[in-house]
Formats: sequence, C-alpha cells, structure tokens
Amino acid sequence: MNLHEAKDTGANLLFKAGVPDYDFDATELLEFVCKKRYFGNGRDPMTPEQEEEYLNLLALREKRVPLQHIIGNMNFFGYPFHTREGVLIPRYDTECVVQKALDVAPDRKIRFLDLCTGSGCIGISFWRRRYRSGFTDTGVLTDISPEALSLAKENMEIERGYDGDFGESVKVLCDNVEVIASDLFEALEGQRFDLIISNPPYIAVSEMEDLMPEVRDHDPRLALTDEGDGLSFYRRIAAEAKTYLKPDGYLVLEIGYDQGEAVPELLRAAGFGKVEVSKDLAGLDRVVTAHR
Repeated sequence: MNLHEAKDTGANLLFKAGVPDYDFDATELLEFVCKKRYFGNGRDPMTPEQEEEYLNLLALREKRVPLQHIIGNMNFFGYPFHTREGVLIPRYDTECVVQKALDVAPDRKIRFLDLCTGSGCIGISFWRRRYRSGFTDTGVLTDISPEALSLAKENMEIERGYDGDFGESVKVLCDNVEVIASDLFEALEGQRFDLIISNPPYIAVSEMEDLMPEVRDHDPRLALTDEGDGLSFYRRIAAEAKTYLKPDGYLVLEIGYDQGEAVPELLRAAGFGKVEVSKDLAGLDRVVTAHR
C-alpha cells in the first residue's frame, strides 16, 4: 500500500466513525507514522510495520481519542507543544488570546502572569513572540494541576519541534519564566504584574454532557468546568486581580461564546476600565480585555 492508498483508507474509516476533520486527521496520522510529508510523496510505498502502526492509530482515533494525544504534540501560535492525557489540549481559538495580549502589552520589558496555564501554551507563546521582538519579559505560569505544571515546564524547553521535515527537535530554555503551583493568586502574595492573562475553566456544568467526546472524555474536567455556572473563576479574578495588577496594567481573559456580557459586567463592577470584547475567527465572543 502506498501513502495515497493509505490516506484514502484512513479518511474513509474516520468518516464512517463520525470523526470531524477526518481527512486532515488521516493525513496527520499518516505523516506521523511515515515521518514524511504526504503531499508530493503519495506514491511512496509503506512498509508492513508502518501499515500496521497506521491502522492501530486510526483505531484509536475512531474511538474519538484526540489526535493530539495520539501524536503527542500540536502546533499553537506557530510553536510546537507537547500534549498528553490529563492536561487540557490547546484550542486554536485560544490563539486570539495570545494575540490580544501582544496587542495591549507595552513596548518595554514587562512582568506577566498566566493563570490556569495548563500546557503553558498562552504564556509560553506570548513570551517567545515578545522575545523575538526584543523584549526579555519575566513571567509566572500557575496551575493547581501537577500534570499541567509538569507539562508546562516541558514545553518551556521547546523552541521548535521538528527541524525541517521531521528532523531532531531543537530545545531552547524559556528564560525568566517561573512555573508555580497556585489556585489562581493564592501563592503569589506580594507579587505585581503588568499583564495578567487567563483561560480559566468556563463551561457551565449543565453543558458538559453536550461536549464533543474528544473534549468531554479526554480533557480533564478540572480544566473545563467550575462545576457551577461557568463564571466562578471570573468572579474571583475580578475581585482579586487589582491586588496583583500594576496601575495601567491589563487583564486578558478567554471567555465562552455566551459570556460576552456577563464577564465584562463583573469586571466593570470591580472597577476596571476600557473593558472590551473581541471575537475569534468564527465570529464568536472569545476575549475580554480590561484596564486598571
């Protein structure tokens, strides 16, 4: 079987299993197994061992195991990140949170905080893009999950995953960034930041059963829902953030598509100004910024 035949077989199996983006996922799994690009190499033959591994991975995806967990990595904001069970998979919608943080960050060295960091994708991407622009920011990434903290530390060491076409990874330490176990601001007494970013758990418990199986059955529940109305973390952030945010500093928060009124109201009531809601590429409310 050559790569073209294998990809068609895989896409058909995933389509029948009801997997979203079945063609993309079949291609990604094929490239992962064969360690080469599919496009331009479709007539290349597969070894029997590659065929067996490909079918085994397709079987996992048919069971709705997330592609990112099967492969163990993904690209986010132009940077590679390791992924694994027990830690929230980064969503591409969250890239607009990083971009908004970059938009409001001043043109000088700053200190930033990434609350509920998970894999570290927001804080690490922000630091790296700022570093490329010449700013040696300092930062803190926090989470209460030991699995998330471990993965964030791991992801801090990756500058790019594959050098060229599936070569060896190149590691560069993400300097000046700490990873701290903390329930929001709990372990940060006395610290102050120019910018606070967060993608907290915001799914209402009543909506959990309606999530896609890749999310509901594989992302940690702790990172998805507050077991309430989805606003608990925003209430705490609104009430506590001023203690940790420097004057003229900004909050940048990811929100659910239906929270574009509730979260800004909480922030305005807490005394924040310049409260704005930004949309993601799908046109849904996704980011709230607020100024102290």
